[in-house]
Amino acid sequence: MTRPAIPEASRRRLDDTVERLRVLVPNEWTVSIKQRKPDLGVISLKANGDAESLISVITRDRLEPRDIDRLQLPEDSTLVSANWLSIRSREMLHDLNVNFIDGTGNVELRLRRPALYIRTDGASLDPSPKQKTGPTLRGPRAWALLRTLIEVTPPYTAGNLASALGVDDGYVSRVLQALTDERLITRRPRGHVTDVDWEPLLRRLTATYSLFDSNETSTWVASSGPARLIRDLSVLKFGKWAVTGSFATSSIVPVAAPEVAVIYADDPEQLAKVARLLPATSGANVILAKPYDPIVFDRGWADTDFPSVSIVQMAADSLTGNARMPAEGTALIDWMRRNERRWRRPSLRG
Repeated sequence: MTRPAIPEASRRRLDDTVERLRVLVPNEWTVSIKQRKPDLGVISLKANGDAESLISVITRDRLEPRDIDRLQLPEDSTLVSANWLSIRSREMLHDLNVNFIDGTGNVELRLRRPALYIRTDGASLDPSPKQKTGPTLRGPRAWALLRTLIEVTPPYTAGNLASALGVDDGYVSRVLQALTDERLITRRPRGHVTDVDWEPLLRRLTATYSLFDSNETSTWVASSGPARLIRDLSVLKFGKWAVTGSFATSSIVPVAAPEVAVIYADDPEQLAKVARLLPATSGANVILAKPYDPIVFDRGWADTDFPSVSIVQMAADSLTGNARMPAEGTALIDWMRRNERRWRRPSLRG
């Protein structure tokens, strides 16, 4: 029987994978190709005087999250190689216990014998992106929709979400399809969203959102201190406001004593006037933010002595903030994993 020809592109991809691995492994190790097939290769990694490890290699020019579900994975140790792998693709491969390597330096390789563990980070954005016709996941409408998906437990339809957010039904449907392709949500064909993978979706949100870049902010000094300011605001009348950042997260996961209050206000200038704040270019202990969307005032966390943003908004703001805020955001994510029933809402009306 004539063996099937090996496409030149497959040969090149497997050769490139071997060269990348040779740079990463210790000098005394050898990396070689044992077998070539049209869609699969087998390579050998061997340490000096140690056992040999054979790894099946699947090579692709591109590998989107939606493609991973269709991979025919061998039963033995497997390495997926591509020109670039997105964060979501790498997460999915990690969850499947599949090694990966891409041309930008994103690598996770685990061997038992000979023992080896390599973990490196490359590009987080595609260096040669394909032109996309789908909706952007950037901007106030997208952030409000992503936040709602994270903090409200399914099921719901595109129409339900569009009605709750006051946005176009068609736009919501296009975003849901994009998120389905990234395997961030599960949705029946043209039907209900049935599941949301909230943690990677939150990371997807924070890839384009930033507390200080996406909101209009100003810096101030409260002469009596930020903690006293927050207490005093509760008895003053001037419109909507909600606390985010360190003063909000410290009520749930204390990391360190908060020093700067970050406060959303629908009219920051009025709040500053009523509270007698002093403008500051340095040494500020208060940051006022005009929100990217009124959703920052919705579904606030109730277990505080002051109006607070929702847990999801709090996490997004902390992870994209400055100083110790990202560490506080990480601690909050840990708390969210353990307490999902406490912060996720049962319905869009809740």
